[in-house]
Amino acid sequence: MSFPWHDPPWCEVGDLLESAASAGDRILAPDLFWWRLPVVFRYVPENVGTDRAYEWVVVHKGEMDAVPRPFLEATVATMRPVLANEVFVVWSRDEHQAVVELSSPHLLAFFERLAGLPSSPTARHPARDDRILGDSPLLRQSVAMTAAESREAQDEFFRAGGYRYPTRRDQAYYGDLLHHRDEALARWGECRVLELCAGALPGGDVGSTTTLVRSDFSMVAMAQAAARGGDTAGVAYVVCDAGALSVADASCDGVLFVDSIEHVPDAAQVITEAARVLRPGGELLLTFANRNSLNLVINRKLGYPDFPTNHQHVREFTLAEVTAMLNAVELEIVATSGIELRPYWGVPGIDGLVREIIDEDEEVVEMLRVLGPRVGVEYAYLGVVGARKRS
Repeated sequence: MSFPWHDPPWCEVGDLLESAASAGDRILAPDLFWWRLPVVFRYVPENVGTDRAYEWVVVHKGEMDAVPRPFLEATVATMRPVLANEVFVVWSRDEHQAVVELSSPHLLAFFERLAGLPSSPTARHPARDDRILGDSPLLRQSVAMTAAESREAQDEFFRAGGYRYPTRRDQAYYGDLLHHRDEALARWGECRVLELCAGALPGGDVGSTTTLVRSDFSMVAMAQAAARGGDTAGVAYVVCDAGALSVADASCDGVLFVDSIEHVPDAAQVITEAARVLRPGGELLLTFANRNSLNLVINRKLGYPDFPTNHQHVREFTLAEVTAMLNAVELEIVATSGIELRPYWGVPGIDGLVREIIDEDEEVVEMLRVLGPRVGVEYAYLGVVGARKRS
């Protein structure tokens, strides 16, 4: 889900935090606030001990039975209630914020619920059951990270298990993504291929005369990829920055840049490097999370702000933006396709109603998978572009 812009209590809290929280403030909040904040501490066990200190604590009153009572009591004893509405109470150490009157019915409801809680949680907090994030303690927007922070975050991410594809929809999407990658390798035949930002994907099926260099800036990702790949002949694993490759000019027949452009801080520079290392007539296979995907168009029509579809995305792109970056370095688009149609993914007020069907219903998943290539690169969730370097 994206941020619930249709829900006034959520927006009220988001507006407060965006306007009042200072850079570097530690904010404990439900996961969905990452869409509006650079860093969110999640409600996982290591973050809700009585020894943990925050500048802001956002308590969802409907989820209090999943939080240790001693932590909530410590929050009340050391912080000030600065906002209370039907859903949330926000606690802060900021003395410049006005305190909620004790007579507020929304604050009284919090205290009544707190008084009835047992010492230990009676339920697991939703953050602990997230099928993608697991028990990761932080949600950080990649766009707010330095290069060093991004590398450290990716290393930690892969140590914790890396990308997971738990739903039927995830698996269909992932299968189609690999299909396009493997199809390119098969089409290129006997060649030298450089795979950029390869950490998220398993190795492809390479022929005995193909040389495949897989690269990523995460040392952990490359170590894991090498371990999975074993001693596959002709495959090498290199830790490097995709925007500054130590690869000779015109030395590659093909470059793979798959499921990755959204994650790099300077996409144009990476594409420039891809063009540099390609020989004339060589090909680049690129995929991009589409900023004009149907769900985001619907979201805009409803008057809500654009949102990244993944907290690890630095930014997402339209086909026009991708085309401009390719043309700028003499790469000409020769083929396009789309992967998966996501009509309502993340759209406030709609996503929550249909997500289970879209994620798990076999018929619907297959329909949306088939419709991806039919609507094509312009409107599918993921755009697929094949480009050739001009001779």
